[in-house]
Amino acid sequence: MDRLDAFRAFALSWQHGSFAAAAREMDVTRSQVSKLVASLEETYNVKLLNRTSRALSLTSAGAELHEYVRSILALSDEVSLALTERRTQAIGKLVVNAPMSFGTIMLAPRMSQFLKQHPRVELRMDLNDRMLNPIEMGFDLSLRIAHVSDSNLAARRICAVKRSLYASPAYLEQHGIPVEPAQLAQHRCLNYGHNLTGAEWLLSDGRSEKRVRVGGALCSNNGEMLAQAAADGLGIVLQPDFITQQWVARGELVQILGEWQEAPLISLYALYVPSSRLPMAARAFIDFLVREFNEEALAPFA
Repeated sequence: MDRLDAFRAFALSWQHGSFAAAAREMDVTRSQVSKLVASLEETYNVKLLNRTSRALSLTSAGAELHEYVRSILALSDEVSLALTERRTQAIGKLVVNAPMSFGTIMLAPRMSQFLKQHPRVELRMDLNDRMLNPIEMGFDLSLRIAHVSDSNLAARRICAVKRSLYASPAYLEQHGIPVEPAQLAQHRCLNYGHNLTGAEWLLSDGRSEKRVRVGGALCSNNGEMLAQAAADGLGIVLQPDFITQQWVARGELVQILGEWQEAPLISLYALYVPSSRLPMAARAFIDFLVREFNEEALAPFA
């Protein structure tokens, strides 16, 4: 048994007036309670209880220690209750990391609904397009639109995310409309990532796959920047439909090669540290996302 058990044995012995009564409440033997109290006396080199055949009484040192012990045990009980509540109720601070565009376009309109459903949750949302590891950064959850392969993390799939090809009407009028994936190699294409030297796009129409190497004047790790660049006529972009929807609605982008999508289809995942003690607030947030987003594909919201 640890020091906290010894403090509890001491406090209960004084409260109930005997080692036997303290032992019954702690569900241990009387001799164990006696040894725990004796261990405290040995540690602090003071006598804490006066023992008689009829009762126990505090020494002056015991009375002084008892004031500290009451506070320590009260704090311990408070911590235990708070952590138990976090496992059984959606309560407390929840730190979530998500991609910038997904956060601003898809999460922002829904966060008030989640917090109204779970008013005791304190949500901290960190939006960042870098692939941050929740273990290293202290996130309860990390939302990623990707192919997940990190075995150090637990992953729950939320839904599929369709990525399609888009360009502006002005660009297509000037450079022509590609009718097959291979023709993309002759076009200016805007890449998601950090490398201006080019990228390979793997596309599928459901029957076959085509791999084409593309390049252009701009690459970025933010989808909205690429969509705006495509709307400004800088080239063709391969982006999630939920990002391009606002430009499509205004007629500034149109979908091309409509049967061809990125392959394999990527998905939205919730990543977290593997544990049977995942806070209930985190579980509630994941369940909320599953209900909110179409399982077949992350469709534009109304």
